[in-house]
Amino acid sequence: MSVKRQVLSKNEISLRMSKLYELLVTAEDAHDILGYPPTTDFNFVYVKKKTEELSEYDLIKEGNAPYDYRQLYEKIKELYMEFLIKVMSNYADETMRTQIEYINFVLKSGEYVIFEGDIDKVTMPMPSGIASVHTHPGICIFSAPDIETADSLFVKGYVIIAVMNNECISYFLRKGPYTPEDQQELRKLQKKVKKAKTFEELKDGYTSFNSENVVFRTPLFS
Repeated sequence: MSVKRQVLSKNEISLRMSKLYELLVTAEDAHDILGYPPTTDFNFVYVKKKTEELSEYDLIKEGNAPYDYRQLYEKIKELYMEFLIKVMSNYADETMRTQIEYINFVLKSGEYVIFEGDIDKVTMPMPSGIASVHTHPGICIFSAPDIETADSLFVKGYVIIAVMNNECISYFLRKGPYTPEDQQELRKLQKKVKKAKTFEELKDGYTSFNSENVVFRTPLFS
């Protein structure tokens, strides 16, 4: 592992992300058990009838709420974009000046960590968590190794994985359970990115990405 400076902290945004993530995991479990999507008011998860299998879930109530629980993925993404601007922008600026990359994880506890890596890279064991970003000194796009890391983080239950510089943010966002089919699509993209020799080839690889439960967003190809 090659890590130097380390930050461990929490703020209002990361704590809110943690609460929404707990709701999301609860709702995903309920969906799997009941076979239909529950609803949410972003404070609790609501089902038509709370079965015995759901009796241990304190966040589940009987009834109906205004939002499909899958809106929680988007809510977590919105909060993380706010977090990146408020917390990680200075690190992105520093990466542009020094080429030293930084990586952030928002953990399930609501704490967040930031690690300093080396020039053009940061490598370390990946903890379980909700969201992650690392800073890039150049284009804000995922390299082939970055996509491999995103795959491993989605397997761990992450909702959003991003890369950023001081001008833009690109991200993969999970919109449902991460399935073997989603993983296959991500690995196909990784191979295309690895082979790409030009920006157009890179763009073609990303624009052809077609996963049911994972979306890719970047301002570079708009």
